[in-house]
Amino acid sequence: MLNARSMRLRALAFTSLGHFSNDFTTLLFSVLIIYYNKDFGLSLALLGVVAIAYNTISGFLSTPVGRFADRTRMYRGLMAVGIAVLGVSMILFAISFVSGTFIIPAMLTAAILLGIGEAFYHPLGASVINIVYSDNSASALGVNGSFGSIGRALLPIVLIPLILKIGEFYALLILGAYAILAGMVIFLGLGFLKAGETRRKDTAIKAVSNRKAFRRYRPMLVILVAMVFVKAMFLVGTTTYISEYLLTQTHSEIMVSYVLTLSFVAAIVGQPIFGKLTDMYGGKATISITTAFSALLFLLFMLSGSDLVLIVVFYAIFIFLSFTGFPVLLGYVNQVVPKDITTTAHGMVWGIGNTVGGAAGIAVMSLLLYLGVSLTHTMWVMLAFGIASICFIPFIPGEGKKHIK
Repeated sequence: MLNARSMRLRALAFTSLGHFSNDFTTLLFSVLIIYYNKDFGLSLALLGVVAIAYNTISGFLSTPVGRFADRTRMYRGLMAVGIAVLGVSMILFAISFVSGTFIIPAMLTAAILLGIGEAFYHPLGASVINIVYSDNSASALGVNGSFGSIGRALLPIVLIPLILKIGEFYALLILGAYAILAGMVIFLGLGFLKAGETRRKDTAIKAVSNRKAFRRYRPMLVILVAMVFVKAMFLVGTTTYISEYLLTQTHSEIMVSYVLTLSFVAAIVGQPIFGKLTDMYGGKATISITTAFSALLFLLFMLSGSDLVLIVVFYAIFIFLSFTGFPVLLGYVNQVVPKDITTTAHGMVWGIGNTVGGAAGIAVMSLLLYLGVSLTHTMWVMLAFGIASICFIPFIPGEGKKHIK
């Protein structure tokens, strides 16, 4: 039997591996857009539709996954399945590059599986941390989230050079095999959670209790989801096309990989810092800071033009502030809702708010690009959504309301 300290270390270690593996795919399609556009002539608008599809699937599936996990406590099995599905997705993306004959069906199937796979980790990982760490969950979420940021930062600098050296097919095949193996390791590493899964006596009774609790907190969650939705339109929309935008500014694929990696490294530091701030000062305060200043830094990034130094500096600070949703948003949810419905709430906030909101942002960008608006001007339009999300902050409640009837 593991003691509390050992459980915390194992939970943090293997959920961090899950976060790393999951977020390693965050920029996957953004990078692949370069090659689908360059090698096969697929339009940015069409590729945007594919991005909308997998983000929408991921967003709407997150809440059912969370609800199922709240009833069954099958965290490790569900987390492992999600990561393994991402591996299969990357293998299918590899197949799409074999020839023009396979590209559309293989790419679409891969995108669907990418959306399904990405629906699992965030609600599940946040709940495991909340169960094991309880009152200090936001700080632990910050450490956990930094591993997700490492995954995001490494993808461009791993995938692009691999593609240039061995081609898209073999590069994606290697990454797919890694993800499947990681899913198996996570399942074994979180084996101590198995007892918690099997002690649940009556899931039907638990489901009724959870529905009552959820109805009580639904108004607050709706406001939070609305704010996250608008912010995600800005953040995910611009991130999806950031590789192509940077390519127009730097005119170098390798330089794009360096800029993205250097910028996303900032989130590795930002996640634990803002997780700690969430524990110290509450989620509402950190949500306010990260939301307002991320809009300001993106404005400065856009004003940088093709100045490489300014691009890296301002985009890195933007990423430092913006990619903190895991410890800040889900840490805030842990502070204001009961544990019995946290995974459902995580699924709503992350899935519907962050992911479906992101899909809506990609849809707006794709429509503008289809209408002939330049990518640069489209980026400026998306900044307006980042500014609009600030207006929701006064309406989300403060902490300390978890026990209100």
